Amino acid sequence: MSTSNVKTISAAATDALDRVTDKAETLVDSKDKVVSDFKALLAEGEALLKSASGTGDQAMAAFRDKFEDQLYAAKKRFAELEQATVREAKRAAKATDGYVHDNPWTAIAVAGGVGLLVGLVVSSARRES
Repeated sequence: MSTSNVKTISAAATDALDRVTDKAETLVDSKDKVVSDFKALLAEGEALLKSASGTGDQAMAAFRDKFEDQLYAAKKRFAELEQATVREAKRAAKATDGYVHDNPWTAIAVAGGVGLLVGLVVSSARRES
């Protein structure tokens, strides 16, 4: 394998890793938003339960409607996040499968190198303990 081929493969792998990292960061941000929405929903539910005793039917209906709206919005965002995660995971798996089929020896070399590095780390950790 020539040096230019190795550089090309390395650049492609770096680019793919950067794109996957960006997508992962986006998904983490989305997950944080969903968690934040659920916390707000729970806080609203607690306020509803605390204020339920001693309030009239109108106030209770207003709280219930607001709570249901927030619950619906949170469920919708969670479903969107789940769909995006599945879509990205499938895309990444397909890209990885295509790369391995197009470059089987490179994939074997990378896997062997990773295995060697993991073995060295585990071996040195055992020696230290």
